[in-house]
Amino acid sequence: MKQASHQLADSTYAQLREQSRAQAASKMPLRLQESVKLDDITGRTIAQLSRWEAHPDRRVMWSWPHWASRYAAIYPKRFELAIWFHSMLCSVSLGRPTWGAGKLRLDFIESSPEKTPLTGNTAQLTVIAAEAYAINIGAQQVRIMNPINNKVRSHYESLGYLYVGGKSNFCTKDLI
Repeated sequence: MKQASHQLADSTYAQLREQSRAQAASKMPLRLQESVKLDDITGRTIAQLSRWEAHPDRRVMWSWPHWASRYAAIYPKRFELAIWFHSMLCSVSLGRPTWGAGKLRLDFIESSPEKTPLTGNTAQLTVIAAEAYAINIGAQQVRIMNPINNKVRSHYESLGYLYVGGKSNFCTKDLI
């Protein structure tokens, strides 16, 4: 059983995630606002993710059920986002504030390995939601950890992020 302080933090940050998703949704292009839903990672999300597991075009091999439950148990202040186009899951992401709370790190971002109406746009929607959440929790920077390849890294750079190489390997954007 979770301790009361963990439950309180979980509840408080769930409200901040919801508020951040609403702020991000209001910044989406009008043509997407009625079709796109920004949500937490739910049981429905996990069920849809099972379709991605063995897809031949999938570029990563992490287990969403494992990481989503781990983050929920360990990080009440986590960032989590599932992007839906009607009933089609298009992208999922997980992150958490750094220990000093000045930065929000996005540790896992994955778009559907199948083509969707949002293909090419999910990273932009993810960073809009992540930046809103970072501001709501008082973080001054967002970091996208370990971009999978140069093409993905360049895409984040096109969204205003700066790549930090070497051992660090992340893309960063200051919010203030």
